[in-house]
Amino acid sequence: MTVPIHIGKIIQAEVENKRLTQKEFGALINKNEKTVPDIYARASVSIDLLVTISVALKKDFLNVFYSEEPMKGLRNDEVSALNGQLQKVIEENKRLQKELALTQNLAEAQKETITLAKEQIEQYKLKLTEQVNKNCP
Repeated sequence: MTVPIHIGKIIQAEVENKRLTQKEFGALINKNEKTVPDIYARASVSIDLLVTISVALKKDFLNVFYSEEPMKGLRNDEVSALNGQLQKVIEENKRLQKELALTQNLAEAQKETITLAKEQIEQYKLKLTEQVNKNCP
């Protein structure tokens, strides 16, 4: 059985780890130092406050909740769905790369055909000119 997350204690541990006073921490989050112990005592805080604290302490406190159920399962489901989407994109990319390679090969073959046709036209023009010059005195 998992122990419920007490975010206030986790925040307090991080503040202490960073060796900040209550006054310094309060200033970082735009709160009076007298409200800091109240934050430490809370088992939960608003998302807005948690984001503010995360930014101030340069630590993602939202991530703490993804280590426990039910958020852990939800995140895993999201990651699995994203992996599925990524796999489809990778497969589509491979298909498009093959199609591009075939198109490039076709374009190259068409260029070669055009070059050969131009050469043949030039040869026919020369022969025709020779024939006209032979028949006209």
